[in-house]
Amino acid sequence: MINRLLVLLGNPPECDMETVEVCRSMAEEAVLDYIGRDTLPRGADCIVDKLAVIYYNRLGNEGETARTEGGISQSFNSDIPMDILRQLRNYPRKVGVIHSETVEE
Repeated sequence: MINRLLVLLGNPPECDMETVEVCRSMAEEAVLDYIGRDTLPRGADCIVDKLAVIYYNRLGNEGETARTEGGISQSFNSDIPMDILRQLRNYPRKVGVIHSETVEE
């Protein structure tokens, strides 16, 4: 899985494997949190990889929403992008069962 992520990142020579692994782990946690599950459903790995690339590319820009340097403006998306959210909607949240306890008199 990390190899596929490295390909998506363009195999940067300065790439720190530990950082890539942390970004992927954070992306997986974000996906699991969004869909309300404990394990990734089949087919969700590609979504995790896309989000991990975004997390990796945001490194060093944390907290910024926009920047202008030398007449070049950049704006940063701080949430999960809409195209990824649309894909995540294909995995409905796992619904928990609420148990009611009965008290014997």
